[in-house]
Amino acid sequence: MRGRGSGHSDEFIREVDEAVRQDRWLKLWKRYGTYVIAAALAVVVGSAAGVGWRTWQDHQRQAEAERYMAAIELLRQERPVEAAAALGALASDSSTGYAVLARLQAAQALGEAGDSAGKLSMLGQLTEDSGAAMLYRDLGELLAAQETFAAAGQGDLSSQLAKLTAAGNPWRYSALELSALAQLRAGETEAARATLALLVEDPRTPPNLGRRAAELLSALGGPSDADVAADTLAPGAGPAQEAEAAPK
Repeated sequence: MRGRGSGHSDEFIREVDEAVRQDRWLKLWKRYGTYVIAAALAVVVGSAAGVGWRTWQDHQRQAEAERYMAAIELLRQERPVEAAAALGALASDSSTGYAVLARLQAAQALGEAGDSAGKLSMLGQLTEDSGAAMLYRDLGELLAAQETFAAAGQGDLSSQLAKLTAAGNPWRYSALELSALAQLRAGETEAARATLALLVEDPRTPPNLGRRAAELLSALGGPSDADVAADTLAPGAGPAQEAEAAPK
């Protein structure tokens, strides 16, 4: 059995132990307290900044949406020159997706105003916009090629359309159709027939575009002789077909 002295001794030990722990905490706080406060402030400021940034972005998008709709209203009122100016200014100021929309609509407005050079310049800005997705930059190139073809009657667009007609490009089929028309205008009928045949034979060609290609190809006399020979002698063709295709 422990005596009274033992109880006082235990209490004294606990008090000393508590004092030691408090002293250690004070020393730790003096050493690291500033960093703890700084870290806490960083979290608070970071959260506030994030909320502020999102709020600013929302206001920015709202303001750009209002400017865009005001410019479109000018188009509806058949005031294309003013609309193009407003849309061009929005495209230059915008840091959101409205930059692409504004440039496309500005190009349309300039076209309606009869300013072909201005339209080409606006589309050129889109193709050179590193902030725009490649899909829209390629669309700018396609529309510029169409404008060049329509305005100047240029026949040779092969270099301008080469990238767009590549397999996998989302604008491949429209670019192939424009290539065929350019080849026809340049008098390259066989090349046009071959290009149209690519559209007709590709199951991924959009239906409307495929029908136009088939009608034009039929009007030109069908696939070129080279295409017919290639189809006849394709892998899987039997001896009978090869014999029929051989010169007699």
